[in-house]
Amino acid sequence: MAADDRHGTIEALGALGFKLEGDVPTHRGGVGHGPIADAAIGVAGMSFRYPDGTLALEGIDLHVAPRSTLAIIGPNGGGKTTLLKILLGLLDGYGGTVQVGGLPPRVARSRGDVISWVPQRSAFNWDFPVSIREVVAMGLVGRTGLLRRPSSQDREHVHHVLRTLDLERIADRPIGDLSGGQQQRVVIARALAPRSRILMLDEPSVGVDESGKQRLLEALEAIKSEFDITLVLVSHDLRMILASSQRIACLNRILHFHDAPEALSEAVLREVYGCDLDGLLPAACRHGAGHEGG
Repeated sequence: MAADDRHGTIEALGALGFKLEGDVPTHRGGVGHGPIADAAIGVAGMSFRYPDGTLALEGIDLHVAPRSTLAIIGPNGGGKTTLLKILLGLLDGYGGTVQVGGLPPRVARSRGDVISWVPQRSAFNWDFPVSIREVVAMGLVGRTGLLRRPSSQDREHVHHVLRTLDLERIADRPIGDLSGGQQQRVVIARALAPRSRILMLDEPSVGVDESGKQRLLEALEAIKSEFDITLVLVSHDLRMILASSQRIACLNRILHFHDAPEALSEAVLREVYGCDLDGLLPAACRHGAGHEGG
């Protein structure tokens, strides 16, 4: 990174609330704190190798308190997707202990109402001829199964989710007619339909414009206010992370940091990413944060 670019990056990080001087914190507060039995997500001494012998994760200790919001950041190839798949019960063969809602991940996933996942927006077929209401109701399948009709309580919960995410007035519109931000709120609503206790979101702001990102932040706040839920976000959008998360976990094969956002420093980011800090920043603030648009 050139000196001028690095200076602009550091200024932008400072404007976003990061400490820019000092060494990596020695306390690494919050890593693995609290007994697993009391955690929404509890991970102790977890490591994972792929069949070809590649070590993807090593010695991960992670404690996510119920009803809190955790953001996970790290470089591509640093293990974020692997960690998500393990927590979702999609990967076995890990060492150590992992519990999700007090259950092994695969058991939690089979329950249908413990953990839900919002994939990246591109993972959904937006040309499918269904309405918003129908997409959100699809989320009930994990709770009711394919053959049982939703109960009146299930249907009322779907209405409540639509109202909370400001989708009720457009609930009968085809999903293909929506903006990127509206589409993302629909997928989140679908994940909330089965009343899961834990909601995981993978890059929720990708493909969403600035106004849509603000609506998305408001939606996350509404979710935390209305539903008794734990949120886990994987994101490269530091602005969203700072605005919505109580804890940040920095992951690059090992867990380098797990603490409050204001404790994250440039030194930690350099430890995790090397010098590639620009890729973490919203484009609008990469070269100094004093010139943002409205």
